[in-house]
Amino acid sequence: MAPPSASHRVVCLGVPGAPQLGCEEANARDVFHLFTGALGPPGTVATCLVGDDATKKAVNRAFDAASHESTPFFMVYFSGRASEQGLHVADGCIGADALARHFERVAAPSMLFVLDLVVGAVPDEDVVPKWVEAVARARKGMRVAAARATRIGAGTEGAGRARFTGALLEALQTSDGDVEFQGAKYISDMRALEQSRAILQRRWHATHLPVRMGPFGDFPLARCQAAAGVGKGSIRGVAAGTRLSATVRYSIEGRAHVPTTLHYALEDTSHEVLGEGEVIVIPDGDVFVGRQRIRLPSRVLAEHTVWGPTLELGERVHVRWRLTLRDARGRTLDRRVFGHEYAAPPKSGRRSRG
Repeated sequence: MAPPSASHRVVCLGVPGAPQLGCEEANARDVFHLFTGALGPPGTVATCLVGDDATKKAVNRAFDAASHESTPFFMVYFSGRASEQGLHVADGCIGADALARHFERVAAPSMLFVLDLVVGAVPDEDVVPKWVEAVARARKGMRVAAARATRIGAGTEGAGRARFTGALLEALQTSDGDVEFQGAKYISDMRALEQSRAILQRRWHATHLPVRMGPFGDFPLARCQAAAGVGKGSIRGVAAGTRLSATVRYSIEGRAHVPTTLHYALEDTSHEVLGEGEVIVIPDGDVFVGRQRIRLPSRVLAEHTVWGPTLELGERVHVRWRLTLRDARGRTLDRRVFGHEYAAPPKSGRRSRG
């Protein structure tokens, strides 16, 4: 049962479809984590059912619970297969008529149904089952966003998710807010869908997704990081490692499930950047303490026109690790500089792998 102060009830479902994309469960978990993390509306009550746990009984129970609550906003996210028969879950199908009855019983005046659908070789106009459109028309306050699921390959931003879900999550983490909610700036359903479409078009040239039905614009989804920083981060220390490596200790508070970037750059005494990189950290709780090993290839010094010969003479080179914790908008949470002396590794008959 949702507490009296709760504003949002969220149900996230991820069930491998036919054919399986391998990202359905991850999609649902990531959406669930966004709404239960630091960017989600305070007091959000969320349920996540994936894989074999997403049975007809469990899903119906989650919908029944929502029908007995008085939260003003209700959202269902589904990643998997939907057909004209209904939603396909772990042990069968929840029929279209049963789903329509569930939605009718929910007391929330505003409802959002998000579908990232695993479908076969069908035309784009047939991706969304007709019953979904019928529900969107019949149920006052209902809005639907749907897309054909396409898995993001390895080595690409958002790898392991479906494109639409990846774009939606990115939009909710980076967009400017457009609605006021509980004294803060939030990203609305309309803004999130507009930005998702822009990301899909820019990254994959997909111009026809997502499909949108119903009255969008007044459903607050996620707290905006552009208007004000969320949480805080601190770089606690650095321990030098072998060659050009180090271990960074950090703490992050108030940013549960919000991606945070650890950027690192190696500089010499003239502030020339010799090499740099970054790591995305996703805290799994409100207080997160961790450590991250960072490394650059030895050649950034060995092949330098000044420092390479210096090392060849057996002398040490003074360098600095410049470390920065940033949010998705590039806002700095903490910045530290740590000095380090580097000496060339002993020569051997084997070729260096650095």
